[in-house]
Amino acid sequence: MFLNQENLHLLPIKKDKLSFIFELFIVVLIITSVFFYHNIFLITDDAVYAEEITIPILTYHNFTIDEGSSYQINIVEFEKQMDYLAAYNYSVISLSELLKGLRDGQLPPKPIVITIDDGYKPTFTLAYPVLKKYNFPATLFLYTDFIEKNSNSLSWEKIREMTKNNIEIGSHTLSHCNLLKYQENENYETYLNRIRREIILSKEILESKMGGKVKFFAYPYGVYSPIIKDIVIQAGYEGILNANSMSNNLNADPFSLNRQIISGQNPLNSFMKILNQRPFYATQIFPYDGVIESNQLVKIGAILEGDNYDVKTLSMKLGGAEVKFDFNRENREISFTPDSLKPLIKKSYIVNITALDKISPYVRKISWLITIK
Repeated sequence: MFLNQENLHLLPIKKDKLSFIFELFIVVLIITSVFFYHNIFLITDDAVYAEEITIPILTYHNFTIDEGSSYQINIVEFEKQMDYLAAYNYSVISLSELLKGLRDGQLPPKPIVITIDDGYKPTFTLAYPVLKKYNFPATLFLYTDFIEKNSNSLSWEKIREMTKNNIEIGSHTLSHCNLLKYQENENYETYLNRIRREIILSKEILESKMGGKVKFFAYPYGVYSPIIKDIVIQAGYEGILNANSMSNNLNADPFSLNRQIISGQNPLNSFMKILNQRPFYATQIFPYDGVIESNQLVKIGAILEGDNYDVKTLSMKLGGAEVKFDFNRENREISFTPDSLKPLIKKSYIVNITALDKISPYVRKISWLITIK
């Protein structure tokens, strides 16, 4: 169509309309782009969060038909927890599968491991039927002196039966002793010889009784030192488990696997919080994990990594007791130094640092062990 004299007077109006429409389009485009970018950022952030692999290793001790206690869980409550894992599609894997997954850098979605310590008879009579019902693997950490000791301990026959159905066996030493404690009139050399026997002989007994390789070791009472860790590795174990009550990730060291202690007094919502707990990352912890320290006024803390945590919710505990800490926002150092009037008691402590995640209701946590001697 050509312009003619008759419609020339309409041209300014059409130009104004076109200009207005174009400007409106630009404004809408800018707003949409900002909104889209913002949402893409959030989606990406959520995706990163969703893809963050966390691996809780749950630890149980004993089972009962009565009311639960710290180390004894009511079997109905235990079944509720197992049912929750099944209903929410957790991938319950064995420790051997976890070890392979860490080596390959590949694990199934929502991986989780179940371990049971000591060797109480209700492990077979109460817990084992529940595990079989859900087809869940588990690892029993046994201390050999306890097997067939009394009417409340497992027999070798029952242990062998369980190994035919998804149950692995790991060592928990011979006598469940505190591996850091010296016995009366014991010097360093005799102490080391006794500890080697606890670690090595227990493996040999279990392998002889089970007719297979024992690959995993769990520290009794969750205490250890670099020397003890070296003895365990030299004994030929492929994985070592502590009791530092935090979750693992794909970069976990097979010789420093963290376990979450499940109390018999934990309601289901506390159990769910443990499952959802995320690792707290640090570029440095001090003193280092497993250290035996003589200084009762030693500075304790960490240099936190990244900013995926809510600073206002930071908390620090030493052996379960909350401590007043300092936090330097510039270098992200969180630390506690004991008062000279109140030095640390000579014992082992688990250091816990926690904070809420920035983009979720979940808690981030880092834990490690120090011993003041």
